[in-house]
Amino acid sequence: MKYLMAWALLIVLVGCENDERTKGDDLFSEGNFAEAITAYNEYLELHPSHVKSLYNRGRSFEELGKFQKAFDDFTQVLDIDKKNTSALLSLSKFYYRDHKFEKAKYYGESAVKINDNLPSAHFWLGRAQHQMGLFAEALTSYNNAINLDRELGEAYLYRGAIKMQADRKKSACSDFKTAKDLGVREAEAAQKKYCK
Repeated sequence: MKYLMAWALLIVLVGCENDERTKGDDLFSEGNFAEAITAYNEYLELHPSHVKSLYNRGRSFEELGKFQKAFDDFTQVLDIDKKNTSALLSLSKFYYRDHKFEKAKYYGESAVKINDNLPSAHFWLGRAQHQMGLFAEALTSYNNAINLDRELGEAYLYRGAIKMQADRKKSACSDFKTAKDLGVREAEAAQKKYCK
């Protein structure tokens, strides 16, 4: 009987623990980022190395524009799991936003090395390469992103920009049109400007 009671208590405790963790995830998916942070904080007090909760708390901070706190969580994730592609990509975007394109490129390349099948990894690598003037490399990265995800409109837009610089207007305009059809707002302006 003692063992049965102990198992029942353990099941209840594990269930409560999972409820605490998923509460943050539910709040995050609903867009309640401040409340999600509170839930993640509560869970992380007991489980400070839980990678998913750390990462999602970082994403919540990011959504609220608290970029340094997001950065701290993403780097903590990498301290625990050096091959976490989500954290690598988030750091690539963080450095890109700060115009530190060499670092953005480094983290993008790191993510691609770990998982070559992530379209977003190729896209963010391409964005950093593009800003650094590495146009051939950026074109390859955008091509890789598009080959992995035909719905990644931003990759068409920026690939079109590179093609326009290389005097490949017809092909660039085709990319701008595809980006526009996929809902990328900036694509319409590019189409109007270059593709009359």
